[in-house]
Amino acid sequence: MLNEKALRWSINIAAFVVLMDLSAVNVALPEMRSYFQLSVSIISLVLMLSMLTATSSALFMGKISQMVSPQKMLILAFSAFGITTFLSGLIRDFTVLLIFRFFQGFAEAALYIIGPALIKRYISPEKQATAYGQWMMSTGIGISIGPLVGGYLVSLYSWPVVFFINILPVLVGLWFSFRIDIQIFISNKEKFDFYGAILSFAFLACLIAGINLGKHIGWNSAQFFFIASLLFFLAFLYRENKFAFPVLALKLFRFRNFWLASLGFLIFFVVNVGSRFLQPFYFEEGRGFDTEYSGVLLAISPAIMALISPFTAFLQQRFGTKTLVVLGNLFLFASVLMFSFWDSESSFSHLIISMIVLGAGMGFFYSAATTIGMQSLPINNFGMGSSVIASSKSMGKLIGVLLFALLFSSFFQNMHADVDIALEAKTIFAIQKVFVFATIISFFSLLLSFFFKTENRK
Repeated sequence: MLNEKALRWSINIAAFVVLMDLSAVNVALPEMRSYFQLSVSIISLVLMLSMLTATSSALFMGKISQMVSPQKMLILAFSAFGITTFLSGLIRDFTVLLIFRFFQGFAEAALYIIGPALIKRYISPEKQATAYGQWMMSTGIGISIGPLVGGYLVSLYSWPVVFFINILPVLVGLWFSFRIDIQIFISNKEKFDFYGAILSFAFLACLIAGINLGKHIGWNSAQFFFIASLLFFLAFLYRENKFAFPVLALKLFRFRNFWLASLGFLIFFVVNVGSRFLQPFYFEEGRGFDTEYSGVLLAISPAIMALISPFTAFLQQRFGTKTLVVLGNLFLFASVLMFSFWDSESSFSHLIISMIVLGAGMGFFYSAATTIGMQSLPINNFGMGSSVIASSKSMGKLIGVLLFALLFSSFFQNMHADVDIALEAKTIFAIQKVFVFATIISFFSLLLSFFFKTENRK
């Protein structure tokens, strides 16, 4: 019992600290830009570099989680995260700061991926849905607290404080990790696929670099990264198909619920994160709200998700996991449909209800989709499965921001240069068009959720 409690506390704190770091650093970027006197695209590397390494290393971190003890991986990951975030707060050289953020991404990947895998492997079946709900609640709390606490402390002190706020939860996570005493037994014949790990990192890193550079230097200039990514991907598939102990067992995609969950997370995150990327522009540039008020509105959805997540276990037992996946997609569809009607006269109640509906969709979908996807896998593939789902989420985030930003720019620039139309009105009109597009994507995601195989409830 002590092991289970320590394990659950450790993985929940791990999810909390990773999401809090990302959201807190995001709110500190303007002040960091002013301090270093850099452009927006350059200062965004502070956030993007850790996301790049976290996403690119997700697959082989999942494999490592199957080969080492939970205690060892959590201690190493918490320690690496704590050291790099502490040094990031001390350094005043931008290049060195980027190096620390680059290595911090590996620790982020380990801390975030290990949660669902350990829940499925070490938590008793009747408690797994509850554990998934608590894990998702931790991510919601992290997303909500990051911008609120980070923004408040940065206004009082300066940007380095966003790195120091991670230290206390890291120490608490380490304390619980040292109390875990679970041993795993791996066949002596199993080997780590070092070359597969390099190829997986290379193809994902090139893809992410191409996506981010393309919007700054032009897609023609970034095509080298896309070609390199494709070549590394083909080499990776060939390697994984031939090697006896692959980083990613391709046979996992034979399980319908697993690949549907992975694809579902990708689409859900494209719509959700893309929409959340545009919302501050509507609040601040379209409606003229101040940053603090905009931050409060943005915190509504993750707060609702955090409130719902602990109850998803009961709801899954009562109505079935597939039902909650469908319900989550239905709420996502309803929320972006409501976003598409946001205009210059939308009431505060309309805005708040829209954000609440989105939060409900997040709360229902995240834990239920994780549960139904992981349940379909063999026990020795939980680490891989968790890493694939994490990669789907990360790619969804990147694609969502890129796609919605491109659509917004296109709709905005293609409007007639009518002097009678104010800049605010043009902004709102372009955002409305993007949300119409998001509504179509979310409807496809809703249809996709009906193809999950209904699980056997006990």
